[in-house]
Amino acid sequence: MRTRLGLVVVLLSGCISPALGESGQGIAKSPAQATSASAKKPQTAAPVNASMKVMVVRSADAGCEPQCAEWISAQGMIDGDTLPQFKKVLKALGARKLPILIDSGGGVVDDSLAIGRLVRSKNLDVVVTKTVFEPCAKSDRDCAGSKGEVRGRPVAKLSKCASSCAFILAGGARRFVGPMTFVGVHQMKTLQTTAQILQKFRIEKRLVWGVPTEVKRTLISEKRVNEKTFEAKTPDSAYRKISKYFNEMGVDESLMPMLKDTPNSSIHWLTRAELKTTAMATDTVDGEQIINAVGPAPRPNAGNTTIEAFKAQASSAEVTAQCANIDEVTNECAVTRPAPAGKP
Repeated sequence: MRTRLGLVVVLLSGCISPALGESGQGIAKSPAQATSASAKKPQTAAPVNASMKVMVVRSADAGCEPQCAEWISAQGMIDGDTLPQFKKVLKALGARKLPILIDSGGGVVDDSLAIGRLVRSKNLDVVVTKTVFEPCAKSDRDCAGSKGEVRGRPVAKLSKCASSCAFILAGGARRFVGPMTFVGVHQMKTLQTTAQILQKFRIEKRLVWGVPTEVKRTLISEKRVNEKTFEAKTPDSAYRKISKYFNEMGVDESLMPMLKDTPNSSIHWLTRAELKTTAMATDTVDGEQIINAVGPAPRPNAGNTTIEAFKAQASSAEVTAQCANIDEVTNECAVTRPAPAGKP
């Protein structure tokens, strides 16, 4: 039996979001400054560093049955399991097109790019808004009787799409970023891991012309020892790939300097003007406005009826004005939102 000590180098590339609230550029309040009211929500969408969960959610709004609004909720950190979840959910939906309500601090770059391309191929809209899940009330027979359905409510305030989440947002056919939601970018973070691999082999030898000669080697076991991870310089080719992707998605190249000039230990929160000029936001509307303003859920082959119904209800002037009167001190929007259908 022989033991061999080898060396393996693994290159990992990803965007890792720093603590929210650092380097808030052009805004008076960062997403980290949560209010006591938001802390009283029944259940948050996901813990800060939890893996992203992707699922179809039906509105928990009382009395909305049988036509409650539905959407795709995508919340948490983007990792290797996120793309398969998106594929599974979209396959199950078939021809139905639901808006994607997203809230994420980032994650793995390559997976985010793949998800963004998948979203664009399906011509889906992406909305920066978190989902708060709610259990069915025992008195709500329609809700309690629905097996396997997830119920929830959209909560726009302090929702964010930061770091590599911005690549998924860019993939949206339309990109909805409301007055109280945030989009942030920064440099990519490349991690390089070196590790010594301890391998044990069984060696079989045979005499050839009187000389012991190896004829078969079988690996018995191996384990990593002395593993070390450190940050490495992100190659220019990685940024060229991102620039090409943004161009492919219709995002202006002016976003790249903001991304490249911001250290990955910080974050650049795009101002309302930057969201518009870079085309990272095509509409200044949030998920609450889209979901709560209308009742009917999208039906098969009907397109994004939830969003289209909101657009029809709120005039273009009202939609455009959503961030025109934003208070730079409180970051609150002074525009009265349309009331949900059937409500005063």
